[in-house]
Amino acid sequence: MRAEPMRGAWLSAASMRSIAPRGTVTATRPLVTEPATTVETILTVSVEEQREAGAPTTVEVREQGGIVTVAQVRTDFEDKLKRKLTAKELAETVDYQFNGVEHARVGDRVLVVVGDDTSVQKEGAYVSLARLVQKDVAGPTSRSAATKFTWPGEAPNPAWEKSVDANSLME
Repeated sequence: MRAEPMRGAWLSAASMRSIAPRGTVTATRPLVTEPATTVETILTVSVEEQREAGAPTTVEVREQGGIVTVAQVRTDFEDKLKRKLTAKELAETVDYQFNGVEHARVGDRVLVVVGDDTSVQKEGAYVSLARLVQKDVAGPTSRSAATKFTWPGEAPNPAWEKSVDANSLME
């Protein structure tokens, strides 16, 4: 089952000079908030490099979308369908995607542009403004390939760069 795409604002690659941790996703967990039935995913990222000296080495990044059971968003579906769901329907999963972008998975190497998550009073908690992924490179890895990150789908704006060199963001 697939939910309607969520809408949101993206930053251009030129404005990606804010906090931009680069690292590996070590855990993901879905989060459903009521009453609007907003589905998000909390990514735990083991940070390998970032702009701010002394910043946390592990961060939690909240991003839009995620995969949840229908039971977790039951009221949303029952309100729209105007009926009670069956146990079988409640056990199904639903995929809330943001502009059709695949969700981050454990093991993904990512570069995330983040802002402070003001909904949580916790150091190292951020909201994702943009997430880029490092594609697997076959054969010997060159230095430039090791720092190249791309959109995990089409760039939100066709005029934007298709990939970003992480080193340029860390300067």
